Amino acid sequence: MPDPLTRALTRAVRTVTGHVEQVLRPEGLTLDQWLVLAALAEQRSLTMTELTARTPASGPTVTRVVDKLVSIAAVYREVDPEDRRKVRVYLSPRGRTLHKRLAVKVEEVERDLLGQSGAGVLDLLHRLADS
Repeated sequence: MPDPLTRALTRAVRTVTGHVEQVLRPEGLTLDQWLVLAALAEQRSLTMTELTARTPASGPTVTRVVDKLVSIAAVYREVDPEDRRKVRVYLSPRGRTLHKRLAVKVEEVERDLLGQSGAGVLDLLHRLADS
């Protein structure tokens, strides 16, 4: 009998995370840091609230992740010019270079893990996530 959905997805997350972390580890990055870099690569800038919504990490964790990325000059923060109560986070040139270099490796790992059924599996996962 196959695993129930919850158990199967949990096992799949662990497997994907482990493989992606092997690519990130030599660069000194965590999965949470990678997810923030990837989110910022898709948008010019994001607020901390927007970053929290785009990653599985909690607000305090995203703050620590961004602090670390600032310390290695991969991202920088600025007060939002339209709403000074908000802080926007931007990918720095160094962060953009880092993202481009790692994105190729992460995409390769993902392609290898998905195999022939890649598009169908991704479509199903997106439908589940959006339901």
